[in-house]
Amino acid sequence: MGDIDTRIEAHALHNRVKYGSAQTGKVIPKIIGEFPDVKKDIGTLKPKIDSAVEKANGMDEASAHSRLEEIAPDLLEKKEHKKREMPELPNAEQGKVVTRLPPEPSKHNHLGHALTFIINAIYAKRYDGQLVLRFEDCNPEKVTQEYVDEMLSDIQNYLGIEPDEIRYVSDDMDDLIMYAEKLINNGHAYMCFCSRESVGENRRARKECAHRDSSKEENLKEWEAFKAGAYMEGECVLRFKGDMQSKNTVLLDPVLFRAVKAPHYKHRETYKVWPLYDFYSGIEDHMCGVTHVIRSNEFDLRKELQLKIQDILGLTKPEMIHYGRFNIKGATTKGREIREGIEHGEYIGWDDPRLVTLKTLQRRGIKAEAYWALVKDLGMSPYPVNLDFSMLSAKNRDIIDPIANRYSFIENPQEISVRDVKSHNVELHLHPDKKDGGRVLKSAGKYFVRADDKVKFSKKKVRLMGDITFDGDTLDFISSDVKDGHDMIINWLSAEPDQTVEVEIMMPDATVKIGLAEAGVKNIKVGEIIQFERFGFCRLDEKEDEALRFWYAHD
Repeated sequence: MGDIDTRIEAHALHNRVKYGSAQTGKVIPKIIGEFPDVKKDIGTLKPKIDSAVEKANGMDEASAHSRLEEIAPDLLEKKEHKKREMPELPNAEQGKVVTRLPPEPSKHNHLGHALTFIINAIYAKRYDGQLVLRFEDCNPEKVTQEYVDEMLSDIQNYLGIEPDEIRYVSDDMDDLIMYAEKLINNGHAYMCFCSRESVGENRRARKECAHRDSSKEENLKEWEAFKAGAYMEGECVLRFKGDMQSKNTVLLDPVLFRAVKAPHYKHRETYKVWPLYDFYSGIEDHMCGVTHVIRSNEFDLRKELQLKIQDILGLTKPEMIHYGRFNIKGATTKGREIREGIEHGEYIGWDDPRLVTLKTLQRRGIKAEAYWALVKDLGMSPYPVNLDFSMLSAKNRDIIDPIANRYSFIENPQEISVRDVKSHNVELHLHPDKKDGGRVLKSAGKYFVRADDKVKFSKKKVRLMGDITFDGDTLDFISSDVKDGHDMIINWLSAEPDQTVEVEIMMPDATVKIGLAEAGVKNIKVGEIIQFERFGFCRLDEKEDEALRFWYAHD
């Protein structure tokens, strides 16, 4: 592994080679990972790391690569990453497997949904089976056509999943009502008129409510009035006769149907009562011919109830496979919290850059292939998986880095003048690996550079990208072909007329950076992802007249 000084230099160089520029914040975790004992003293090492990072950034890519190869070839080796295998499905027959995607169209899909969708799609494809997209649209107060349309776009157009069948639970209401009546007739469901508070108290005390022993005839009579809309919301519900002594709280006489006065986006006022998830989920799996339910283990407690209902009604029972829940760190995924944030002006919408909705991630430039690659890496652990955006961005970087063109962007531009520069064009590469030119910048002695770069000029030999070298102390031009012996390399823009364009970049914290970019960015198309050198990957989100608005993807 080498001594710590060598590894600091090596990781700084590796950061420079891999991402175009090194950053102290990315080197520190690498050093701690290799030398855990230094964690408590990392403050004393930081100046050394800062120095190594600055030195690495002062080297051209070829020199940095050469030095890295000399001192730490292990960092250049492409290590084979062992993916977690997706296990075989129990009792799966080739050509007969049916999996399902069951989103509730009451919000926008987020990262966790995408991974679950892909897991089910992978298994359907592996077994030459069928994939059913089933919209669980039984909450008239929240579900809307807008959410249905957005989810369809997410799944088909963005993630590239093409379901074999698209269904809506609300279209099966007559069948669901029929199944509810079967439960009433065979004594497994009853009408309850207790208040919500009383129901909660009884459940906590494991006490049966007074309506539990109502006769079948009485229950059917009240059920008919319930269906007809005779009762107000919360006045009564249909409950399953479960087990009030069970340790599984889901079995404590759960609610099956409730009254809802709000019109349904699709069926309007046709139905006055609507089923809850625990009732319709197992029935719908039977009706859809689902053979394997693959979902996170947060649903594990509900499994027992769903199996009981299927047994009572004589329905087919699919295999149930549960895996560890995907916990998304650093962003809320709860629909209620996001709605409230939007209503109070905390978020700009469901595509606020601080969120991990698919609408947001698509605008930030995350490619569909990144989700699929992440799923194959994560596999199906039985334990919760803590995800953060960096895990997704690492996969996305692998996809876009080989194809994203490079441009220069300068935030807070400062003009400098360099003496004795003859006006000439400097040709740079749109992509460092292709080396086919494509970027022409005019060099005539006046340049825009970053303000933080300018303050570092004193007593340093500086090279502008494109082999223009000058002495930062006197700002005298030295050469157009000197490649070695400089202290730092910086990106730049020509300060000549018509050589730059103003751009806006929406950042992950919802702030907007404004600066100048080289004029060539005017030729890129909306939706294209590029890399602003020494800044990060960005996607052109909007192009209106002369206005160019980007969204920051990641570094």
